[in-house]
Amino acid sequence: MSGAPRARTGPAVAGMAAELVLPGRVPAAAVVIRTPYGIDGCLPEARSFAAAGLACLVQDVRGRHLSPGTFAIGRDETADGHATLDWAAAQPWCDGTVFLYGVAYEAYTAWCAAGHPAVRGIISRQPWPPIDAPALDDELWWRTEMARPGLFEKIAAGRPEPDVTGLPVDIGPWPPAPGGHREAIDRVTRAAREITAPSLHLGSWLCRSAETTVRQGALAPGADVVMGGWAGPLTHRLRETCALDVPIEPHPFELALGWLAGRRQGRCLLLGSGRWTDADPLPPRRTGRAVPAVRSGPVRLRHDPARPYPSAPHSADLAPLAERPDVVRLSVADPPPWHGTPWVTAEVTTDVPAELVATLVHERPGGVATRLADGIAPVRPGTTGCEIRLTVGAVELPPGHRLHLELTAGRPPRHRAPAVPAEITLSGLALHLPRPRGGAFPGTGAAS
Repeated sequence: MSGAPRARTGPAVAGMAAELVLPGRVPAAAVVIRTPYGIDGCLPEARSFAAAGLACLVQDVRGRHLSPGTFAIGRDETADGHATLDWAAAQPWCDGTVFLYGVAYEAYTAWCAAGHPAVRGIISRQPWPPIDAPALDDELWWRTEMARPGLFEKIAAGRPEPDVTGLPVDIGPWPPAPGGHREAIDRVTRAAREITAPSLHLGSWLCRSAETTVRQGALAPGADVVMGGWAGPLTHRLRETCALDVPIEPHPFELALGWLAGRRQGRCLLLGSGRWTDADPLPPRRTGRAVPAVRSGPVRLRHDPARPYPSAPHSADLAPLAERPDVVRLSVADPPPWHGTPWVTAEVTTDVPAELVATLVHERPGGVATRLADGIAPVRPGTTGCEIRLTVGAVELPPGHRLHLELTAGRPPRHRAPAVPAEITLSGLALHLPRPRGGAFPGTGAAS
C-alpha cells in the first residue's frame, strides 16, 4: 500500500488505550511509545515516524489519561510493556520488529520492555529516573505536574520554600530521599547493561537527567550518545530567552529519525561556547586528571533563615543577586575547559546540621550570570571533611568569560535551607575540574 500516513484510533492494547499511526506501506517496522503524558502529545512524533515509513503505536500507561487502573510512579512496567509488544509484533501491519522510543518517563517504560525478543533498538531521550539526589523544586514540579498541570506554579508563587501541606494531590513521601526511586533506577540499570539491541541516548547537559543519560550510555553495549542542551519534561523551567548560548539545532527527534535510518550518532554540545564537537560525549572516569581551578584559605558564611540565599530557574540571570554574608564566592578569571563531574573539597566547621550547596556560575563579559552546575553535601556539627559532587557537563568558556564557585547553606526552593541560623567555616577549599581527553576539546586550544 502507498500514499499518505493513515491513523487508526482507539485499539485496546493489553487493556489500555492506544493510538496507531500507519505508514503508506505495510507491513513495516513499528515504533512503540508508552506514555504517562497523554497520547495526543505524542501524535506529532507518531505521524513523523509514519512519514518515515514506520508504524507507530502510542499507548497511555496504566492509570493515566484514557487507560484504566491506578498509576504509580516507578512501578514495574515490564509486564504491560511486553504484553503491548506481543500484540504489536503479531499484527499484519508489523513486520515483527519493534523499536522503543521515549522522553523522560516514556524512556523508563521503554527500558522496562527492552528485553522483549521483538525489540531491535531503543531510543532513550532525557530519561527518568535521575540517579542523583533530586532538586526539591524539580521533584515537586514532577510529582504535581503528573497529577495536576500548573499546580507547582501555584504552590511555589512568592514562597522561598513551597508549602506542601494540604495539597489536593498525593505527592508521596516528602521531602524526597536520595534513593527514593532506587528500584526503578536498578531496573533501568540492569536493562541498559543487558540489552543486546543497539541504543541511542539523547541527553541534555541542562536537564536533571544528564547523569542518568551518561551512565546508561556507558553501560549499554553498542550505544550511540548525543549530549546537547535541549529543553524537555525535566527542564520545565528552562527559559526561552536563555542566558546560555544553546543552539536548538539539530532537533533531537531529527537525530532519532536519522539513527533509525542507519546514521550513527555521537556528538557533544559545549556549554558556554554553544559549539558542537564530535568529541566522545561520555566523559572519562574521574581520575587525577583534574585542574585545581581555585583554592582558598579559611572563609566563612552566615545563614539567616529569615532571608535564605535563593535559587533561580536554570537559565535565569543570577547577576541581580547582591553580595551577601551567606555566600562564599571564589572566581576563576580564565577557566580551562572541562568534561565530566566537577567536585569541591573542603574541611567544614559548622554549629548546626546543614546541606552545603556548591554552584558553578558562568559570567559573561556583559555581566549576565547563569548557573552551570550545582551539587549538595550534608554536613554535621563539628569539623569534618566534605566533598561535593556537582552536575556532569562539558564546558568551554570563551576568552573573557568568568567562572564563579558559590557555596551556600541551602538555596531554596531548589535546595532546602537550615531552619535556624548557621555559621559555617570552610578551610582548604578547592574546586576541581576534570580535563577533557587530550587536555582540550578537538578543534580548540586549551583556554588560557
